Amino acid sequence: MMEYLGRNGAWPFPMRSRSLRTILCLALLSATGVADSPLKVIRAKRVTSPPVLDGAVNDAQWKEAAAVLDFTQAEPVQGAHPTEMTSVRILYDDRALYVGVICYDSRPEGIVRQLSRRDRSTEADRFTVLIDSYFDRKSAFVFGANVSGVQTDGILSQEGKVYDITWDAVWDVQTRTYGDGWSAEFAIPYNALRFAQQPDSTHRWGINFRRYISRKRETSEWVMVPRSDPYEISKWGTLTGIASIDPPLNLALTPYAAGSTTFQSASAEQPSSQNSDFRAGVDLKYGVARNFTLDATFNPDFGQVEVDQAILNLTVFETRYPEKRPFFLEGSQFFTFGSSYDNTPLSLFFSRRIGKAPSGYYAVGAPPGGTVVENPQQTTILGAAKLSGRSASGFSIGGLSAVTAQEEATVEDSLGARASVMTEPRASYSVLRLRQEFAGGSWLGAMGTLAARDGLLPAFSGGVDWNWRMLENTHSFDGYIAGAQSWEGAERQIGTAGRFLFSRITAENWFYVGSYDFYTRAFAINDLGFFSRPHDQGGYLQLLYRQFDRAGWFYRHGFSLVPEARWNWDGLSTLAQVEASAYGDFTNFWRATVSATVKFPAYDDAEKGIIGTYRRPAAQAIAMTVTSDERRPLVASLTLGGELDALAKSSFYGLLSLIWRPVSSLEITPSILGYVVRNEETAVVSGGQVATVSTGGGTYSLFADRDLDEVDLELRGTFTFTRTLSLQFFLQTLIARGGYTAYRALVSSTEFDDAIGSVPDYDFNQAVFNANVLLRWEYLPGSTLYLVWTQSRYGDSGVPATSYRDRFRELFTLPHEDVVYVKASYWLPL
Repeated sequence: MMEYLGRNGAWPFPMRSRSLRTILCLALLSATGVADSPLKVIRAKRVTSPPVLDGAVNDAQWKEAAAVLDFTQAEPVQGAHPTEMTSVRILYDDRALYVGVICYDSRPEGIVRQLSRRDRSTEADRFTVLIDSYFDRKSAFVFGANVSGVQTDGILSQEGKVYDITWDAVWDVQTRTYGDGWSAEFAIPYNALRFAQQPDSTHRWGINFRRYISRKRETSEWVMVPRSDPYEISKWGTLTGIASIDPPLNLALTPYAAGSTTFQSASAEQPSSQNSDFRAGVDLKYGVARNFTLDATFNPDFGQVEVDQAILNLTVFETRYPEKRPFFLEGSQFFTFGSSYDNTPLSLFFSRRIGKAPSGYYAVGAPPGGTVVENPQQTTILGAAKLSGRSASGFSIGGLSAVTAQEEATVEDSLGARASVMTEPRASYSVLRLRQEFAGGSWLGAMGTLAARDGLLPAFSGGVDWNWRMLENTHSFDGYIAGAQSWEGAERQIGTAGRFLFSRITAENWFYVGSYDFYTRAFAINDLGFFSRPHDQGGYLQLLYRQFDRAGWFYRHGFSLVPEARWNWDGLSTLAQVEASAYGDFTNFWRATVSATVKFPAYDDAEKGIIGTYRRPAAQAIAMTVTSDERRPLVASLTLGGELDALAKSSFYGLLSLIWRPVSSLEITPSILGYVVRNEETAVVSGGQVATVSTGGGTYSLFADRDLDEVDLELRGTFTFTRTLSLQFFLQTLIARGGYTAYRALVSSTEFDDAIGSVPDYDFNQAVFNANVLLRWEYLPGSTLYLVWTQSRYGDSGVPATSYRDRFRELFTLPHEDVVYVKASYWLPL
């Protein structure tokens, strides 16, 4: 759960440090007690004209609304009185809801400010308004601002367990500071909320408020939900008094224009080149019904303005990169399938499959003596549409459809003749997600996906998932059953998957979880989903102790014990381990975690690219993380870990991350990762597949002893000029080198044949450099201008003996690609 707040203002009554008013209010809270009640109510007052939105909270309208003052401390001492008083009032008219907040402070010089771009978590005093306008007690809209007026918004789902910060609405907030605190005024238009028309024209919404005081690391809430209860929304208070308003039928257009120029430096294979592209399109948002919204985009520009982080992958499994395109991010919670208490969903739908790199991109090569003239790196999306919403009866729907173009590469031979090579056929993608919620918090859902490409047979996937609450809502039974149809050439494959999880979800201290899941060998969903793990079966048990009250050196602490086991479909053990971990939040606001894992011998098989089976040796691993006080201008986090196995392998890694805020408008985050492995007996992976060798009349997996060294240097930062204008940058240098010795063929799970003759050299020394600089300006509400520069460099010398210093010098002589990108959009409400 993430927390946000903020603003500037002038009070309807003067503020004084520990004034008589403050003392009387705290005394009243002491007299009435701080045990929160689910029956808390705040009443909104209708006004004929809205207050002036300047953060002052001193217009005459505010005096007509009753204030709520009875907040309770949630952090660091759960259930205690807040150390500072907070006042909240609510007004409304035919257009919007208005929230006026006064955050009294006995030491106003200690108020922490930080200027940042929208939706970035800031270490500053802040205030958050959380509104369950569906009044389903399961989801909510989040509107927050810090004392500098930096906005943040998002959607809480799964009763508060999942927070989606990618959702953006058009609303406003202003803040003001005074000699005895700060204040904020929120204006939240109804088109930023979703709610149904009521038969009696009156509305009841769930609501809560949260204040964070940075210097004290103190969070107080109007309705304080104990941290032992992960399902918070159903415990919130109720907003009443709203009547005779109509849910707006939203209609807005957002036209855009974008242009980019790509510069490719010369390499041994290709001459230098330059390509430019311009496109324009429009996005549409339309309220089809009071609770359902249609999003559509025509000739969209789905270029990412932020680059993916480079990752060294020495397995046969695909690396998963996060979605960053706003069209797919907004409302993504509607398309989550199989999410359970431990928040591990099954990705039947993975939006980055739409507009991915063409399937034949890497197969395109220049003819002898010729060149590759053009080879599109992304599939063009011609259009996409998305319908999402929820009815008053608890029925939610999410539907998405997209069409992509056929992509072709152009090659030129030595005589200048050009030819086209198709790298991706024209395709359409469709997703449908349904879910019905029931009284008591249970729900039942279903999902289906379809990927249809010209000249290929269609691929389907689908399933049902559920959450059943029981035993007075203290336990839950979650799960899903899914199936998929895919094609291996002309051969149809049908596979199934399932998961069943029983857990205690609310308790004072002791929690437990039991889980079993399975994935048959033919279960393949990667045409439109994401599955990157072995097809096997197994589960885990978890016993978890959490102490939420202060004890000795700790504000809270806990420990966990997790035995886990998995098997392949031949009954062989593929994983057997026991992990013990503990954490503690210290009273000085440092945090530490430690874990130890005992791994028992188990087998790798074809699911990991092995011909036959390989018996992994037993191993022991340990890891520890220490994080300093996050309130400080300089925050450090250090992670150390290592592993030893029963053969000769030893590994060690360390990660040091810093967050430095030298001034309120600048945040710099450098990090360095070091990883060293010695004498690891491993399969040789090249190009995402295990290498093979032929010997003695058979073909076997190639194994070797590997030494690995990796250094990853990253620098992220954000400089914020104003609330709506920011400069963001990301730099990464990754150098990874690996050397193989004692090549041998795996002839049985524990036996090798080293008489295999010569094999190719699989040593590597990879160097990667990524740079991304992004200027973002929200020049009008909902309207944004982006200016982006990116650069990427990559090279593999194949000589692991080259030092880091020399490799770093060589990095900036490698071929590089530079992209300059500009995009402007204009939000046009109709």
